[in-house]
Amino acid sequence: MTILLARLVYFGIGIYNLGLLAYVLCTWFAHPAAYRLRSWFARWYEPLLVPIRRWIPVPQFAHVAMDLSPLVLFIGLGLLKSAILSLLPPF
Repeated sequence: MTILLARLVYFGIGIYNLGLLAYVLCTWFAHPAAYRLRSWFARWYEPLLVPIRRWIPVPQFAHVAMDLSPLVLFIGLGLLKSAILSLLPPF
């Protein structure tokens, strides 16, 4: 039973990663449809991104600020997936 739960969590983190990628891509476009999609994704991802933004300062390159919080979240989720995978027995 715990193996099934671990596999479901692993799969859920993978889906969450894909949604985070879609959220980041939506922030690059100024189209009304992208705005609606971005606001929907924000409900799922901003609760995790806001504390990361407080923890990591935003670097500026030639008067352009670069938000690194999604990258940190990708790395954190990847580490979590690796930890879950190490706990699972091989097929």
